[in-house]
Amino acid sequence: MRKIAIIGAGQSGLHLAISLLQHGYQVTIISEKTAEEIFNGPPTGGTYLFSDSITLEKQLGIDMWRETAFHSTGFNMNFGTPDGQFAFSIQSKLDKAGVSIDQRLKFYQWIKYFEQQGGKFVVSSTTPSDLLACTEAFDLVVVSSGKGPLAKLFQRDDEKSTWTTPARKLVQLHINDFADRERTRFDSITLCKIMGAGEIITSAFYHKDDIQCAWVLMEIVPQGPMDVFDQAETGPEMLAEMKKMMKQLMPWHYQAFENAALISDDAFLKGSFVPTVRKPVVHLNSTACVLGIGDTVILNDPIVGQGGNNATKMANCYANVIIAHGNRPFDAAWMNQTFDTFWEYSKYVNRFCDIILSPPQPHIVELLGAAAQNPSIASDIVNGFNHPPSLFPWLDNPEDAKKYLVKHQSVVETVL
Repeated sequence: MRKIAIIGAGQSGLHLAISLLQHGYQVTIISEKTAEEIFNGPPTGGTYLFSDSITLEKQLGIDMWRETAFHSTGFNMNFGTPDGQFAFSIQSKLDKAGVSIDQRLKFYQWIKYFEQQGGKFVVSSTTPSDLLACTEAFDLVVVSSGKGPLAKLFQRDDEKSTWTTPARKLVQLHINDFADRERTRFDSITLCKIMGAGEIITSAFYHKDDIQCAWVLMEIVPQGPMDVFDQAETGPEMLAEMKKMMKQLMPWHYQAFENAALISDDAFLKGSFVPTVRKPVVHLNSTACVLGIGDTVILNDPIVGQGGNNATKMANCYANVIIAHGNRPFDAAWMNQTFDTFWEYSKYVNRFCDIILSPPQPHIVELLGAAAQNPSIASDIVNGFNHPPSLFPWLDNPEDAKKYLVKHQSVVETVL
């Protein structure tokens, strides 16, 4: 029985561990925190999983909230200008429902399930110097440490990385506006873009304390009109700044948030990071090496909701390649090839993120304007969030965009 060590207990690491365990591998997860510490810890990002990712969880039997959490198909995109004017909207539906589950709850229950199925869960701080000993004890070591110190061992891939500074500042709040906190009226994904200022994204959210609420994520262009949160340090201060900013920049959507209240005073996240792709292998000596997965090697801005989805799909890809590899050595060449296999998918995810983070090119404006008028184009764009490769090449190339629009017999009007 081959022995696999996974360092880190997040979306990609736990998914990979459970998948390999179910295929007869001896799997050990090494985590800095206990399951209880994760559950009782500070809020994490409001990860939204689209249907393809949910299907992969269902195949492992770990979609544990299908009967309790609110699953939605609604998807609305609104566009406005910094002077408070509404421009246009794109309204469509996902072909299949998605869901956002509090990762503290998800990881807690997955860890318990992993242990019940015979996996070994070890609580220990793993330093770079510990990795060599891990490679001596296991056939394969996979690092799933997100933005932690072990991730810094993996070198930035300059050819695949676009950004050298944060593309956005990020503020996320967990909110509701009902006295009965079991309910929420934020029952669709809504993405509101204020041109030149940033984006405000909302989604229904199943909180770890069995509360059906919502999260609101503000993607803030540095030094733009939405960049008003630097002095806000507490949750209530951030909520107040959010309402003031929304009332000024998007009065046409302010009513949805006018009565919003925090689920708790600590229900917020604030920060920024540089979206980065890292090389997937760290060489510890002439023969020993470790493989990266998830945010450790592909760290995207959350603007198009791909972090948890990419982590899930990457874990599934790695599991399939590991199983197919049989008893052959897990050497550096195999590790690089394994990453490259997934990159054939993720290169479209990364490009999708870059396109949405950047000022829109003329063909993007044409596509969005056409989508506001043509339901089939709107559906293609909305469902592209589930499977970003379906958006290409027409989202990225002006000539292909023209061919796509002709195919859909759209009347293209420049709306912005």
